[in-house]
Amino acid sequence: MNKYIIKPLLLSKIVSERGHMTYLTYYGQPIVRPYVMWYIRTEDKNVLVDTAIEAEDYRTYHPGFNKLPFKPVQTFEEALAQVGCGPDDIDIIIQTHLHMDHVYNTPKCKNAVVYVQEEELRFALNPHPIFEILYPKKIIERLNFEVIKGDKTILPGISVMPVPGHTPGCQAVIVETAKGTVVISGFCSIMENFNPPKDVKTKVSPFATYPVIAPGIHTDLFQAYESALKVKQIADVIIPLHDPEMALREQIP
Repeated sequence: MNKYIIKPLLLSKIVSERGHMTYLTYYGQPIVRPYVMWYIRTEDKNVLVDTAIEAEDYRTYHPGFNKLPFKPVQTFEEALAQVGCGPDDIDIIIQTHLHMDHVYNTPKCKNAVVYVQEEELRFALNPHPIFEILYPKKIIERLNFEVIKGDKTILPGISVMPVPGHTPGCQAVIVETAKGTVVISGFCSIMENFNPPKDVKTKVSPFATYPVIAPGIHTDLFQAYESALKVKQIADVIIPLHDPEMALREQIP
């Protein structure tokens, strides 16, 4: 079986509230939140997990964002150049979900097959008003998706599984590597979601006493908790989608 390497490609970042990622935990503590996509090269395919968002695109996406301190790192095209390809060279995009900071650059990859869970697309096209701002409907309606339902093998050694809760149709990406099973979480999270403090003296909330901390932003809290637990149970290495340390690694593992 193929043993893949995953390369983070960071487009932008912002200093934000840590508690946005961790349910009722770590509020008042700042954290750098990266907006990152994950590149996997196979023998004959260029694969992206999500396509992230550039700082200026985030600022101009909605008037409520235009004064937030987003910091540019590089453009989508510059990021792809690091791995020797351009938008037209991307063969497969796996959308963990369809929030704007994960799907914004997907239309640039005109030759890609774009995988999304059926439930995510259904919700994205008719979201609850509370979450409507997070789904860029004009972008989503332009895309031709390969719609899947449930677990699916995308390529040998690369598969997806539903991890609902952050959104109704989040999917984690499971990648077999030389150092075991790497799971790209599929939902907005940081490493503390999966590794709450063990020493009781460092507990920052009653919700940090459980095996995992549910994502702070969610459509279903119970599902979000169970999905975090599911990822933790099967992974040798976890890649939380917004973990600042993982986003800066040269490669994983």
